[in-house]
Amino acid sequence: MAWDWAVGGITDEIPRTTGAECINYMTDRRRWAETVILSALFILIMHRSWLRLSPIKLPPPREIKRPHSPTRLFLLISMSVIFGIEMGFKLSGRSMIFALNPCHVQTCLQVNLSIIISKNPHNCRSTQIYLLAARPTKMTTALFRIQLSNLNGPFLAFLFPEVEGRTYPFEQSTYWIQHALLYIIPIYIIRSGAYTVEDLSEFYWSNIGTAFMLFYHFALLSPLSIFTGINLDHMLCAALSDPFQGPNYRLFACCHQTLLCPLLSKGTVLLFNRRSRKNSSADSIFETSSLKEPVAGVKQQYHQLSATEYSTQEVATGTLLRQRYSIHKPTAATASAAVVHPHDVDELSMASEYTMPTTKID
Repeated sequence: MAWDWAVGGITDEIPRTTGAECINYMTDRRRWAETVILSALFILIMHRSWLRLSPIKLPPPREIKRPHSPTRLFLLISMSVIFGIEMGFKLSGRSMIFALNPCHVQTCLQVNLSIIISKNPHNCRSTQIYLLAARPTKMTTALFRIQLSNLNGPFLAFLFPEVEGRTYPFEQSTYWIQHALLYIIPIYIIRSGAYTVEDLSEFYWSNIGTAFMLFYHFALLSPLSIFTGINLDHMLCAALSDPFQGPNYRLFACCHQTLLCPLLSKGTVLLFNRRSRKNSSADSIFETSSLKEPVAGVKQQYHQLSATEYSTQEVATGTLLRQRYSIHKPTAATASAAVVHPHDVDELSMASEYTMPTTKID
């Protein structure tokens, strides 16, 4: 069989993995109708949210050029090794089709199998480094924001684990390690500031990520499940632990995952994005200092001056006015012929005003 390496080792020994019970759980007509209608709906949601996106802001250049830390390299190597072992188990068990499950695809997005970088950092050979190893760009930032909305995968994997079919040594351990890293790595990336995230008040990227995840299930996994009779990520029949049993379970899944995905992504950003908290505190400090420091090119009012500055400016202003008045002051010889001009009266009145300055706010 041409596809024996991908589906040959999958049997119905594990309930609702394949077999007549899972295939007959609901009609194919119902499955195809949901696939077409919901896929069109998710495309519409992604398109409308895409039109409302704010421009992506990249980190400062020094952040982009910063070399990878030992922690980042450790996470990169750990995820690569675990993913390689997991794919080895799939090939050995002739169940490679399960590599299309979202958690494995998410792992590929975070980091590929190995690191082979050419001398030019912008060109990579055969395998590429994403998110953990790639330099922040608008494309990788967009991928990270989409991936951040898919934290429901590792969350549900811990909440409803499925390890019955993992019989090889260390195979169950790779399940727990891989799903743990799928949550730890986004947290590390957020805290490191390598990629910027969407504002907490905006949900456009969150809508795109959630809609894309559901679109992937209905546009790819659902047709493959129908053709092969294999329950890929429970698109053929509901899991035994699913509380929403029955033919409507996929509609219920769309509803509760639409709520869970933004809750997990925004909650993770709120808890671990220390950069946003630093920026907010820095903004408050800047606003406080801006009230105390004068703006360049704007003259301070008397009520903004300290006691020393107040007296110094008072003396300087009085001296300047006295000098100007002495220039225009008539001599004794011309006193009889001198005529007092209105300008001199204005200068005198100004001098009298500055001898007792007020704190009146103009």
